[in-house]
Amino acid sequence: MSTTASHILIPAPVRTVRQILLEPTALAEWNPAFLSVGGPPDALVGRRHPLVARGGLRGHWEYRTIGEDLIVGAWEVPGLAETNSWSVLPHGEGTHVTHSFTHRGSLAALLRPAFAGVADLRLDRLAGRARQRTLAQVS
Repeated sequence: MSTTASHILIPAPVRTVRQILLEPTALAEWNPAFLSVGGPPDALVGRRHPLVARGGLRGHWEYRTIGEDLIVGAWEVPGLAETNSWSVLPHGEGTHVTHSFTHRGSLAALLRPAFAGVADLRLDRLAGRARQRTLAQVS
């Protein structure tokens, strides 16, 4: 089992960041782990969404906790299970986001080196999506 964490200040309101994190069927548009996430577009704790991860592995995604300042999710494919968290706190006009994830399983152990920097990559992509959404709301 390995845990990775990172944080970033995103120049977008908490409401915008939470909205992005709570769009399960759009996760693959900015999260590099997923090729696709299906199912209903709304986020509900415990609802499983079918997913296809990198390498064509099939599994599911689900939200474990949906709070005002903490969102916890999990996904699983054969040999790899991830539990992840997203802490979203107001910081001035922006949002301080801390992202962490823990991997378990035989495939997770083999791929451990490939996950170096993934928390930063996910946060950068989340920030980019939030910037796009903020600009679209202003226009």
